Amino acid sequence: MTTPGRSRQIAAWADEWHNDLVKFLARRTSTPADAQDLAQEVYLRLLRFDRLDLVRQPRSYLLRIAANLLHEWRLRARHRQPHRSDGLDELPALDDPMHETEEALRARRLATELQALPDRVRIALVLQVRDGLSYEEIAERMQVTPRMIKRYLLAGFARLRARVPEDL
Repeated sequence: MTTPGRSRQIAAWADEWHNDLVKFLARRTSTPADAQDLAQEVYLRLLRFDRLDLVRQPRSYLLRIAANLLHEWRLRARHRQPHRSDGLDELPALDDPMHETEEALRARRLATELQALPDRVRIALVLQVRDGLSYEEIAERMQVTPRMIKRYLLAGFARLRARVPEDL
């Protein structure tokens, strides 16, 4: 079956049995959002299957994929760590004046250390961090090789890490 034909076939199945699929998944998951996410994954798996012409009972096939997907989902859920609230009390409040002061001190220290870097290193850091340019784009602007940009960035980040502590 051709790709457009396969896509049309899957779209037709989705139109016909999507509600059944979501109800099947919703009965077996904790939230409607999980059921919708899993239904989307069912369609993605169908798109990866090349031999839809072999499927004789599409509704049953959709539900079988969903059941297998649910099994995988539950296995992954078992291995996830439950959310714990132990560290929440230690997090600074965003409106805490102490937190704002620490952030201002850190920003000032970072600016001072950034100015102390060699010009080429500072320029490469600013172009990558602030402007989001790639090694190649920075190299073109600075008229050096991407390998030199990588060296500049490694040196700059290493020096900033050493001189600007995270807990400042």
